[in-house]
Amino acid sequence: MIEIKNNIYLNKINITNIYKKFDLPLYVYNYKKIIFNFFIIKKIKFFFFFSIKSNDNIFLLKLINKVFFKFDIVSIGELKKIILISKKKPYIVFSGSGKKISEILISLNLNLFSINIESIQEIFKIYYLIKKYKKNINIMIRVNPNINAKTHKKITTGTKKNKFGINIFNLKNLLYLNLILNIKIIGYDFHIGSQITKLSPLKKMFKLINNLYKNNKYKYLDIGGGIGVDYYFNKKIINFSKYYNKVNKLIKKNNIKSKIIIELGRYIFCNTSIIISKINYIKNNKNIFFCILNLGMNDILRPSLYNSFHKIESFNKGRNTSFFFGPICESSDKFLSKKIKIKNNCLVFFYSTGSYCKTMSNNYNSKNKIFEIIIYKNKLKIIFKLENFKNLIKNYV
Repeated sequence: MIEIKNNIYLNKINITNIYKKFDLPLYVYNYKKIIFNFFIIKKIKFFFFFSIKSNDNIFLLKLINKVFFKFDIVSIGELKKIILISKKKPYIVFSGSGKKISEILISLNLNLFSINIESIQEIFKIYYLIKKYKKNINIMIRVNPNINAKTHKKITTGTKKNKFGINIFNLKNLLYLNLILNIKIIGYDFHIGSQITKLSPLKKMFKLINNLYKNNKYKYLDIGGGIGVDYYFNKKIINFSKYYNKVNKLIKKNNIKSKIIIELGRYIFCNTSIIISKINYIKNNKNIFFCILNLGMNDILRPSLYNSFHKIESFNKGRNTSFFFGPICESSDKFLSKKIKIKNNCLVFFYSTGSYCKTMSNNYNSKNKIFEIIIYKNKLKIIFKLENFKNLIKNYV
């Protein structure tokens, strides 16, 4: 994505002096790479729903809306963004384990494509609102299959220790209960985790799906998403075509006739964005060589939250170090890195920052949220302005 010689080029555009135009740090998206990812997804035969929680930038959501017109949401705020960008109602799946009554009621009034329920209590709330307001809506049951996705413990969602979904025992009770309630159930929903890099959990999941479908066959099967991306740029993980082919084989093997829904977020934008940062200070602590950046855990939370890795590059000049820290007043404000050569005031580049990065950014230490720009039609286009101080204080009374 980046060529670093005497100057810095991104898509053949010289961005060496970008800090003269914009305050650093900032996010930079590659429009051509985004369209390439769209092209890959467009070829599959599944119904693709974009998970907004991975990236909710309005400009990028407009691109998704034009091409795919389907979204997976977990809040009314995300729903309002879709309404804002849409001329006509797209297909929307409302997921999430803690929906409020007001959120369910809005979903009923808008007649969303589906609400994915995650508890027996939730179906009682939906039933009450359906009867009271004489509405109807499609329901999918999110199943907790107690399958380890073999990913990071904080982003696995399909084991009995996770809050998500309805376990198999309660699923049987729910299906018996619905013989009385008669709510329109259109499918099962499975989502066992994020950043999945192995196929073995999928095999276990489809074995369970096969057993469920012997008794209850529904029109739709939502297999979630979570396909992993290569943050290291050298690690062997399942690519999308291998994942897609494996899922197709498992569907045919288990004779599943349902329409398949897939929810992708990370895969779409992750490797289409970088963060450009700058070294504020270099300091020595005995044998340790520290770099203090102007990029903090408020701008990109994943490394502090998950100990996640993002490839870091610079001009490969100066002294070797792997100790990179941000300006936030927390010891956890640090970034994992292999050793690279750096010198004072030089630019530093963080890769794979298009998903679950800006959406998780915050105002800790009263910091402003940073620029997002995209290389669009061979120009730098601002798609999120640097947040100003008024925005930080406008809700105080």
